[in-house]
Amino acid sequence: MIKTRKSGAIATALALLASLTLGVTAAVPSKAAGNWCSGVKISYFKGGTSDSFSDILEKGARQAAADTGANVTIISTNWDFPLMVQKFKEEIAKKPDAISFMGHPGDAAIMPTVKSAQDAGILVDFSNVPAPKSMAALNSGFVGANLKLMGNLLAARSIKDFGLKKGDQALVIGGFGIPGRSDREDGTVATLEKAGLKVIKLDLKGLGDISGNPALLTPTFVATMKKYPNLKYINAAGPQLGAMKIYFDAAGLKPGQIKVSGFDLGATVLQAFADGYVQLSADQEPFKQGYIPIISLCMAKVYGLSPSSVDTSAGFVTVNNYKTVAALPAGYR
Repeated sequence: MIKTRKSGAIATALALLASLTLGVTAAVPSKAAGNWCSGVKISYFKGGTSDSFSDILEKGARQAAADTGANVTIISTNWDFPLMVQKFKEEIAKKPDAISFMGHPGDAAIMPTVKSAQDAGILVDFSNVPAPKSMAALNSGFVGANLKLMGNLLAARSIKDFGLKKGDQALVIGGFGIPGRSDREDGTVATLEKAGLKVIKLDLKGLGDISGNPALLTPTFVATMKKYPNLKYINAAGPQLGAMKIYFDAAGLKPGQIKVSGFDLGATVLQAFADGYVQLSADQEPFKQGYIPIISLCMAKVYGLSPSSVDTSAGFVTVNNYKTVAALPAGYR
């Protein structure tokens, strides 16, 4: 009887993981709910505190908790890398069964703490941003997008869709010089420069909690527009992409006057599509990045199965299909 229940639970977990890998981001049917992972304590790092991307990550993790019975604690860090490492240490000291962490701080910052996790026998998986050396040391899985490839592909698609040509000026907004975390922006810049565009980087480091309050970028954005009045293209991500109306209005720009593409969706980005400020976005589907790590860690802890690695890159949202995406159940993309 016990063997039968375990087999059924494994089948359910694998079915859930397979459905998400195929791109299903709707709520999991109630018949899949269970308690096969009850009693397993998992700390899940969601990145921010309250922004559209982080909230979808949390939604995915909480759905997985409901479907498995796992005891999931959500950890917020304001996307602050030193705070991530500090919270990682704090969670290890609490001795949960497993931790889903993010690789934003980089291997150099994470590796000393990884040893503590190993010594404590805590399972660790990574999501959103990889940390290759730490992942190898822990034999961890990774659930997230191939960031460099996403950057390459989005830049190439933007060049094609917007008719960008050699010599055009392009502004790329993001964090630079952070191995792993900045792979996406680095990939974007590399592809744009290879095509002969002149790239201006607007580095977000040192500008405060721009993700939590994207309006903080407005003065810098306006100053950049004045310095480069001939810009043809802007690339941004998440909260900054969704705040394009704020930036354009402050700079006296009309929707579509400069073509804009970027990464991620959420309510603000979809509204920016509707208002004409954004024309293209690459969606890495954060609901999967919240849901799948919990399933993977539960299967590893309960049944000794190997960690799962899933590329959540899902293609492009454009002016031609954003309405279809917007009509889907709220809070999943």
